[in-house]
Amino acid sequence: MWRNPITKKTISLGYVPIEQAIFEVCEANAKAKEIKPTRRLVELLQETDETIADLLLKMPTGGVKPATIVARRHQDALIQKQLGHIKCQALTTKHVAEMLEAIESRGKLQWAVMVRSRIKAVCRRGMALGWMDKNPADATERAKVRVKRKRMTLDVFNATLEQAPNVAPWLQNAMLLALVSGQALSTVGRWERRSVKNGMAVVRREKTGVTIAIPVDLRLDAIGMSLADVIARCKQSYVVSKYLIHHVRRKGRTEKGSAIKVKTISDKFLKARRLAGYVGADDPTFHEIRSLSKRLYDEQGNVDTKALLGHLTDATADLYANSRGLEPIKVRIGTAGR
Repeated sequence: MWRNPITKKTISLGYVPIEQAIFEVCEANAKAKEIKPTRRLVELLQETDETIADLLLKMPTGGVKPATIVARRHQDALIQKQLGHIKCQALTTKHVAEMLEAIESRGKLQWAVMVRSRIKAVCRRGMALGWMDKNPADATERAKVRVKRKRMTLDVFNATLEQAPNVAPWLQNAMLLALVSGQALSTVGRWERRSVKNGMAVVRREKTGVTIAIPVDLRLDAIGMSLADVIARCKQSYVVSKYLIHHVRRKGRTEKGSAIKVKTISDKFLKARRLAGYVGADDPTFHEIRSLSKRLYDEQGNVDTKALLGHLTDATADLYANSRGLEPIKVRIGTAGR
């Protein structure tokens, strides 16, 4: 029997002559010493005692959006549970890889990608503080995430729109506002009534902080409605509210006129979509309305969808100057396709 000094596991040599057993044990001990060399006392004295848990407490939060802080809190909780007890200098690629593989084995590929990105940032912070000499997370492989969700089609949208009143009185307005404006769910859910000034609806994307000025005469020919039409429709609820999309009646602790939670909008949309007969796990969510909007406007041909969706790229830098938030991105619409 031979006990591996690294893994502490015992291995049986079987029935072999004593000379061969001695030779194999000596050979294995020598190999184990190469794999895990003994450390000099001076190296142990120079090693710091900071752990990954200590390092997580040193991660900066200044200038980080609240939603991002909440997301990172969940990631940090997992990292601390799996790696928090390990000293920063002792963290290896194997430690990180095993944590990520455990996540992937549960089918949480996107979650694995997010945790990998976070642990890489944590290790970079460790290097900046002098607690780590290298970033062991860099060598790990990124999980390959395959998008399974179907794109929204106009047929699916219209069928869901027809069922929306059976689910919530405000859902049709939310869907139409998202489609005609091309804005994300978080923007639609917090779109204020006072946003319209001088013929422009000025909104701010929560995710990127980009401000966009959209002409209210922006018209989506596919449904025959302009942004002005949708905004007017939202205001016809006869409920005093700060927001275009709002509760129209009081229920429990929910006040009439209050904003509707993003998750509530998403959940109600899924319910209406299922009522319309689209019940597959890969059928589109509310978020896919944004993609449908871009595709419909691209086909229409008279709208700058990059500006409409709030995307800043090198290709459009000469047309839309990035004033670092001081000026909104102005959406230009033409006459083609009308």
